[in-house]
Parts: sequence; structure tokens; C-alpha cells
Amino acid sequence: MTKTLIKQKSKNISRKLTPLGWREWVYLPLYNDFPIKAKIDTGARTSSIHSTHIKKYKKNGLSRIKFRIYQSKNCVFIDSKLLYYKRITNSFGDSEIRPVIKMKIKLGKESWYTEITLSRRSGMTYPMLIGRNSLKKKHIIHSHKSYLTSKSSN
Repeated sequence: MTKTLIKQKSKNISRKLTPLGWREWVYLPLYNDFPIKAKIDTGARTSSIHSTHIKKYKKNGLSRIKFRIYQSKNCVFIDSKLLYYKRITNSFGDSEIRPVIKMKIKLGKESWYTEITLSRRSGMTYPMLIGRNSLKKKHIIHSHKSYLTSKSSN
């Protein structure tokens, strides 16, 4: 394959991919587009969101989970079907078992459902982490840029 043909194929692929910065605003369409800052982390397989007041319960024989998420001083209460529990190993090598839900997220103009683990990220700068499984190979990450899909309010 010639260099010119390789460059053309590369340009066509990158035109189809949505550019993301290393941090982005993610919106939750099912909750009035609740905005939450997220770190885009291709080193992580699974996405996670900082959650508090987690309560598991049964409704009509199905496992459900209630929890609260925050962004700055705003919060939203979420009630979702509990899919399963997953063992997650963090970058420090510590592992924990976390509940997994399916949640609709929106980055820029695109929205889709993805699996997200509920975790305690209170010590972290970003309340949400978007892992590579949520990106579905539809995005290109620009590690030196931020907020390419939306304006930063902070």
C-alpha cells in the first residue's frame, strides 16, 4: 500500500470518529441532561460514576438499586435495574466488587446506553470516568485537549 493511500484511509477513518478531549462534560438524558464532569480513560475498561446513598432492593422479584450522584452542589437521585456485580481492580492494584447498571449517557450530539459501575470517587477530581468499553470505537481521544464536545462551565 502506498503512503498516499494509507494517509487517505487514515483521514476517512478519523472523519467518522467523534473527537474527545481527556476530560469532557457528560450529560444524562434520562435525568434532564444532568451534567457531570468526566475523565476519558482509555486505560480503564469499565466506566464508573461516584455514587452515594446506595440502596439495593427488590421490586417484582427483580434486583434494583437506588443511589445519588453529584456534580458540584447539584445532585440527582437515580433508581435503576441492578445488572450484576463486577470485580474491579484500580490503578493501585486494589480490587473491589461494584454494582453495575446500564445508563444512557450523552457526549456531544451522540447518546447511547452503556454499563457503568457505582463507586466511591469522592477523593477524585472527576466524579465520572469513561472507560474504553463505553466509547465503542466511535471516538478519537486528543490527550492534550479538553471539553471538545461541549463548553466548560468551570
